[in-house]
Amino acid sequence: MTDSVKWLILLFSFGMIVVSFLIGWAAKKKASDAQSFFGGTALFGPLTVSLSTVAAVASAFAVVGVPGLIYSTGNTMNLWMLSSCAFAMAYMAIGKRIRAMAEVAPIASLGDIADLRYGYHRGIKALLSLVLFIGAIAYLASQISACSALFAHLLGWDPYVAGFIIFGILTVYTSLSGEVGGVLTQAFQGFIMVLAGLIMIIAFFFITGGFSGVVDIVSSAGSVSAVVDGKEIVKQFTPNAMNAWGALPGSIAMAWMVIPIIGTMGQPQVLTRMYALKNPKDMPSLGLYAGLGHFVVGFFALTMGYAALYLVGKGLISPLAVADNAIFAVADYVGVYAQLFVYAAILAASMSTASMFLTLSANILSRDLPNAFGLRLEGKKQMNVSRGITVVIGIVSILFALSSGEAVAILGTFGWGTLMSATFPTFILGLNWKGASSEGVFAGLITAFVGNIGSLWLNNHGFVWPGGLPWYVNVITASIVVTVIVSLVTKSNKETQIDPRVDAVIDL
Repeated sequence: MTDSVKWLILLFSFGMIVVSFLIGWAAKKKASDAQSFFGGTALFGPLTVSLSTVAAVASAFAVVGVPGLIYSTGNTMNLWMLSSCAFAMAYMAIGKRIRAMAEVAPIASLGDIADLRYGYHRGIKALLSLVLFIGAIAYLASQISACSALFAHLLGWDPYVAGFIIFGILTVYTSLSGEVGGVLTQAFQGFIMVLAGLIMIIAFFFITGGFSGVVDIVSSAGSVSAVVDGKEIVKQFTPNAMNAWGALPGSIAMAWMVIPIIGTMGQPQVLTRMYALKNPKDMPSLGLYAGLGHFVVGFFALTMGYAALYLVGKGLISPLAVADNAIFAVADYVGVYAQLFVYAAILAASMSTASMFLTLSANILSRDLPNAFGLRLEGKKQMNVSRGITVVIGIVSILFALSSGEAVAILGTFGWGTLMSATFPTFILGLNWKGASSEGVFAGLITAFVGNIGSLWLNNHGFVWPGGLPWYVNVITASIVVTVIVSLVTKSNKETQIDPRVDAVIDL
């Protein structure tokens, strides 16, 4: 890549950062009370909310990691594409109830919904806050680490310089406007991702002529090798990569479909956006727009992996030393305009996810966790405290992410399952089943908290989980089973004890 192209990418990316900052700065006018600042509650239309939630869900893993997995394993990751259905599934299963909670009481956070559902049980709110905070910090650090390293390598900068420029600006505008700015900036970043996706999907069909061309090349290319930087790199092609399951067992391919579909339902970036919707009647439109937006971004990720396979198999580019470089290799082949949008999409994916989890973690420390212990501040004071905590978390997260590479790599795989294990018993189960008791949910959250910390320790010491599924499947299953069993033998805040307003919401 020439220096002129690097400067063009820098200017294009910096322009996106500036626009994001200006949107966040302007949005502070709307952050006038606790509900808007902490929750963006009932403020936005379905298109804005859908782009926001797609951007926050489709992190750098989707844009960079998925093409790399396609390049390595072929069709194994294909079924991941069906996770776009998860948005419609989430809005049908839980969306109208989450949104309705904002109609019957002041809602500014997931902790507020837990309060209303479980009779202001302090233990539930405290444990929910702790588990969500752990997951949020894990996600935040992984996004900062990946994006800073990428742009530092591209531009020849020190990672700390790249990190503080990109995420320092993000921290400033996030602290000013809270979730109002978060939703609006993420919507803009989601638009960039969708636009980049459309451009690169079209480029894929121009390069390959369609998937039949990819299948032909991968099935017949055999072994392709090249010497790169004095080292021989070999890519072994096999027809098996193009079968229904790809190069890995079918159970793994199925897991890549089931886990994202179920998991997306329990992600805070999906749940919190449900009550950000202004008109409850727009919930069907929100599900449709979010599903379509994620479909474009997801298909973009898949096609980049297949394009890399095609280009290597045809001998048009050298085999890749690192599979995660697949999307960059394709962009380099297509040309400078593709590079501009690909790097902008990766930056948008990292920034949108990071801003979501920065506000979530700051709101937990400044609002939900203190409330769980009986410490309540007046609205304006609470907002000012949150702004200060946002800045502190932003700076500490940047320093931690850039100085603890191995720890961040471990945490990067930790966030998704951690968040699911807390939200499933509390919201997915609790807002669909009146029989979920406060004791049951509390026991489920204890299981999730201990299970997540224990799993992190076990993984760090080389423990191999049976069945080949990710560790968090076991933790989520355990937390749900415990919630159900304990709920069946306890009575608090279920059925006749439930708040009449919540009772009406569950009946929707």
